[in-house]
Amino acid sequence: MKSMRLALSVSAVIALSFPYVIAGEAPPNAPPPEVKKIVLYKHGMGYFERHGKVKGNATLSLPFKADQMKDLLTSFFVLDLDGGKVNSVLYDTKDPLSKQLEGILINVPENNALSQFLMQLKGAKINVSAGGEKISGRIMGIEPITERSKDGQVLRQDYKLVMLTDAGPIKSIDMYSMTEFTLQDPALQRDLERLLAITLDAKYTDRKLVTIQAQGDGERNLRIGYLVEQPIWKASYRVLLDKDVKADSLIQGWALTENNTEEDWKDVDIAFVAGNPLSYIMDLYSPYYPQRPIVPIPGLTGLSVNWGAAPEASSSNMLRLAEAKNDAAKDEAGFAGERRRAMNAPAAPAAKKAMAAGEYLESAAAGKPMAELAERSMAAMATGTKVGELFSYEAKEKVTIARGKAAMVPIISQKNKGERVVYYKAAFSPRPVDAFVMKNESDLTFEAGAMTFFEESTSLGSGILSHVLVPGAKEIIPYALDAAVSVTPAVQAQSDPAYKGVIANGYLTLTSVETLTSTWKIANKGKEEKTVLFDQPINAEYKLVEPAKAEEEVEGHYRFRVVEKAGELKEFKVMERRDVTQSVYLANVNEDQIRFYARQKFFSDKAKAFFAELLAMQAQKAELVRSVSNMNGQVQRLSEEQNRLRSNLNTLRQTAKEDELRAKWVKSLSDAEDALVQLRGKLDDANVKQRQLDEQLAKKVLEYQGE
Repeated sequence: MKSMRLALSVSAVIALSFPYVIAGEAPPNAPPPEVKKIVLYKHGMGYFERHGKVKGNATLSLPFKADQMKDLLTSFFVLDLDGGKVNSVLYDTKDPLSKQLEGILINVPENNALSQFLMQLKGAKINVSAGGEKISGRIMGIEPITERSKDGQVLRQDYKLVMLTDAGPIKSIDMYSMTEFTLQDPALQRDLERLLAITLDAKYTDRKLVTIQAQGDGERNLRIGYLVEQPIWKASYRVLLDKDVKADSLIQGWALTENNTEEDWKDVDIAFVAGNPLSYIMDLYSPYYPQRPIVPIPGLTGLSVNWGAAPEASSSNMLRLAEAKNDAAKDEAGFAGERRRAMNAPAAPAAKKAMAAGEYLESAAAGKPMAELAERSMAAMATGTKVGELFSYEAKEKVTIARGKAAMVPIISQKNKGERVVYYKAAFSPRPVDAFVMKNESDLTFEAGAMTFFEESTSLGSGILSHVLVPGAKEIIPYALDAAVSVTPAVQAQSDPAYKGVIANGYLTLTSVETLTSTWKIANKGKEEKTVLFDQPINAEYKLVEPAKAEEEVEGHYRFRVVEKAGELKEFKVMERRDVTQSVYLANVNEDQIRFYARQKFFSDKAKAFFAELLAMQAQKAELVRSVSNMNGQVQRLSEEQNRLRSNLNTLRQTAKEDELRAKWVKSLSDAEDALVQLRGKLDDANVKQRQLDEQLAKKVLEYQGE
């Protein structure tokens, strides 16, 4: 029990109690300000604005998650709206525990905390209460003691505190008898308090306090704002179509958001921003200790900062920024008048009063279009305004969302002159689909989001508004497969003869036309007229020639419109053309090719005269080639004859008759040799002429330029 009392007493002495002090007084802690305004974006950030009151010199403390501090320190601001002054904004450091404890020379061990702690205080002055006696003096040390029984068993282990008392004697105090002690040195007391405070804070690594120190007179209002990471808000739409396809549709838009914070959003002004401002993460929260060079005294010549330790900043992907007119989204007067008329309507007849409530409502709604009922029962709770280059939906009424909950806030209730069509795009679906051509003729900006289509009480299907739809823009939104219309595409390529020729730098370049014909067979098997829109990929190498122009070009596709009557089968042709070129080196073409080129009508008389000269030169060249070929043949035959004669001569013997044959064959061999010499001379002359003619031909084709 004495040990327990001692522990409690020591804990009370060294408890953490050091509030911020202004002019020697601790300012009162004002209650945490409440969230009053929230702006949600599409880039993963949310703006929070808090309003609070302070009186005189005061502090405000707000808890944040550790991972929110990076964004907080790049956006946090605080305003004293009534003439006061904000001295500073304090926040818990992210310094490592070892770094924070560098200036503290004492520690409190986990085990034997009291004895081990006192051992560190040798020389410190303390006041001790033990056995009803109060002793003051300096610590000399801690001496362990062990009490044993006669048979050597340990009965008790304890420590004695050895002190040099202020009166002079050295005393040994049984620590088991100590009830309390206090440190006389204020510096040691402060170090101990700071040590324990830092150690405790280190256990709450996910919670960081931001403390605002305000100074002034009287009661004042503070406004605090900051950006932190927040789930993006999502857009969801309902399109209520009329049975009459020419009638306006009603579009209801909802903003979906989640409160994933640790407090309720109670009666807050909330806004939803369409568009995507740039954002990045810069770690201003982590402490950085630049590496500094060690240089001899005197003088510090420079600093070397290790920038590699700093995290890189990265910007988020930009979505298309909305451009909208600076005007309201909805005329409230019409809806307010409808509500007043409904409230002041005369009482129902007695017969109707007798009906059950559900029957009465069903009867009252009978025959009214669903879009009209929806328009009366829900109005947009937000006004649309342009904010810089962005568009913001700001709620007209305050919103309450409990922590851990989500909400749908109506932001749009807008009549729309959209068009219902059948749409075909092979990349989207192999079959035609029912689609809604949404034209934004309002001053609002429609954020991308999910879209569900209704006709009366029947859901027709779901689509996606995949882009931010600014005023004046439109988008086709498919929502169901169409059962009545079929689309069958077919493609045929055709190459036409050359229509143009150009001679330059020795080359003849012929240009011909290649035609790509896409035939779209569109059949409407239904009983109603259908408007069909279909997209055909744009081939950058071809030019559209039929029809001369598409209805529009969208995302690499031509878009065409065809109106199909009930039961009609129609073919729609799209023709695209491109020029195809082929080049040949004229010096290498033969006479037949030259005659073919010379017959083409697109060549000028000058070009045809050039072809005639070229043809004459090619004819000479061909004659020389034939002559050389003939002479080469004769040379080969004479060489073969010589080989035969030499072989025969080798077989003869020394007889009179064979001597006669030898003389004859020797003469024939000599005549063949003479003929070979003459042929080789002619071949040399012919080869020289052929080379000269090739050079003349190459020079001529290089010099000519024209068509």
